[in-house]
Amino acid sequence: MSETLEPGIRHPRDRSSEHWQAEQEVLGPGLQAVMLWSELCVEKASGTVLTDLDGNRILDLQGAGGVNSIGHAHPRMVDALTAEAATAPAGAFGSRARHAMTDSLRKVLPGGLDRIQLYSGGTEAVEAGLRLAKSVTGKHEFLSFWGGFHGKTAGSLALTAGARTKLGPLPPGYFSAPYANCYRCPFALEPTSCGFACVDHARDVIRENSTGALAAVVLEPVQGRSGNVVPPPGYLSALRDLATEFGALLLVDEMMTGFGRTGGMFAFTREDIEPDIVTVGKGMGGGYPVTGVIASADTMSASPFSDPSASSSSFGAFPMACRAVATVTDVLVEDDLPARAAKLGAEMLALLAPLVEEAPLVGDVRGLGLAIGIELVADKQTREPVGKDVVRKVFLALMEAGVLVMVGGNSLRLYPPLTIDAEEAHQAVALVRRTLIGLPSGGA
Repeated sequence: MSETLEPGIRHPRDRSSEHWQAEQEVLGPGLQAVMLWSELCVEKASGTVLTDLDGNRILDLQGAGGVNSIGHAHPRMVDALTAEAATAPAGAFGSRARHAMTDSLRKVLPGGLDRIQLYSGGTEAVEAGLRLAKSVTGKHEFLSFWGGFHGKTAGSLALTAGARTKLGPLPPGYFSAPYANCYRCPFALEPTSCGFACVDHARDVIRENSTGALAAVVLEPVQGRSGNVVPPPGYLSALRDLATEFGALLLVDEMMTGFGRTGGMFAFTREDIEPDIVTVGKGMGGGYPVTGVIASADTMSASPFSDPSASSSSFGAFPMACRAVATVTDVLVEDDLPARAAKLGAEMLALLAPLVEEAPLVGDVRGLGLAIGIELVADKQTREPVGKDVVRKVFLALMEAGVLVMVGGNSLRLYPPLTIDAEEAHQAVALVRRTLIGLPSGGA
């Protein structure tokens, strides 16, 4: 580490509290729960470390839900965006920044997926992916999976089972099936012998619900919101076959997993498959709001998606966004950060795994690369999830100790920057372990 760290809430948070209250006099409700719980007001950020207005220093394993791929205030990002801001036009014109981005992306775009269309938000890109699937197939139905998260606008919300209460009516033609979450298998089977009963069930869901107009099977290769659920080997291939069986496309949502997070540039490359459409974002911009839809040139040529102005975005491909993508991609490639994420993530996972036996609240520890999940349960035998009040207490206890995490349902989610110093990573793991082991079964 570049400097001695003493993470934790060690100083009264008077200035932060005053600052927070002043903001809330203007801001509307509905911010992320972790932001509301923490009331964190950041004075400066560098690498993995956040320093609040009162001088408290916290190791950021929240990473804005996987956005912070190359660390806060990475010198190359600071220099690139500072220089770009001096000359960047407002508009998606051809630019040196966009040319640099296309050159950088050529190094990492997978297989025949050689075209990208840029957007500014995750749900916007997912909606574009749905429009592309409709354009290619001439169909309008979509299968998604329990526990997934794809966004909060009409189509993406309809994909997001379990997050739609009181938000209907939803667009017709959307249905969902269980994901391969083996810790919570709805069929009470073992992954080594189940024969992918969940895929068989998904096939039945399509047969019973579809009108014969299935456009795409939509999934996350690792489910983030559910606590970084990693499906067993062969699952993605089985869904590739399922989509093909019904004449549908396979749309893989790599918004959280893409660009090195899970130990490869894309998580779907763990298996020998090629999706038809991939949505990306978060870590691709390293903190700058930019997302994208990736597909082959042939797929993207489908009308009406390919018609002039049919797939444009107000802020898509602006020079600042393009420069951010180019810079992040170059850092990922030149510093071999996906491989580093695989190695360091495996180390962290191995150190955290014993919590299943050692910590009263921990039911499961899983992850891939630097996307790690810790599921909290009230009873290890029944696997009853803890309530949100307990999740909040655990979150605040970890923050007090000096580690900021993301949450999702009854799980803690760890997304350190791929550049995290190994010493920082081990220190953060030690703080997480000590905190969780010290908490009683009822929470903090």
